[in-house]
Amino acid sequence: MVTDSTFANSPDRALVLVAHGTDSLAGRLVVTELRDKVATLLPAVRVVDAYVDVQQPSLSETVKSLAGEDVPTVVIPLLLSAGYHMQVDVADAVGTYPGAVGASSLGPHPVLAQVLRDRLIGAGALPDKPVVLAVAGSSRSEGARDARRAASYLQEVWGGPVSLGYLSAATPSVDEVVARTPDAAVASYLIGPGFFHDRLRALDVAVTDPLGADDRIARLVVESYRKLAT
Repeated sequence: MVTDSTFANSPDRALVLVAHGTDSLAGRLVVTELRDKVATLLPAVRVVDAYVDVQQPSLSETVKSLAGEDVPTVVIPLLLSAGYHMQVDVADAVGTYPGAVGASSLGPHPVLAQVLRDRLIGAGALPDKPVVLAVAGSSRSEGARDARRAASYLQEVWGGPVSLGYLSAATPSVDEVVARTPDAAVASYLIGPGFFHDRLRALDVAVTDPLGADDRIARLVVESYRKLAT
């Protein structure tokens, strides 16, 4: 395993933390807070944020700039499934430059299920009550597979029944699942606030906060980085 001391005499290494991007200031702050936490954990690595949509700097331009400086770069996606942005945006960005490598999507992962459990408890949900896991959704089969795995991980740590509901690009919708289980709490499987989380907040049920800039997520990013850094 690569350790921080490996980079003591080689500071010109980069970790690009790539998120979807949002117009929400609160959502943007989640990403920059995670970036800063990761940078604290990896003081000898250049940690920067980049985006695949809505915001700048773009992932492609960020990786291009680092490649121009001949900086070995690891791209860590703050994306929760292997959908379009993973298969196209991230793959294209890292595939263009020999000095860049990309990790798989951050989720699904048991650590994220633990964060979701804590968010549910914080929202007042009881462990024996049903939960609707609200995911962004993807038109790609890999995205649906990852959503099911995320629900399975949450089921393991929650105890009560967990159903899947999608916010876009797939069915059933969150609204449909909530209508069938009106006593359920909704677990927001999103990194931060924004358009999708605003839709969840409009529901007349208990809704958790997003995953947020949790220390466990920062450590998960570092773990992913260390597996790829050379």
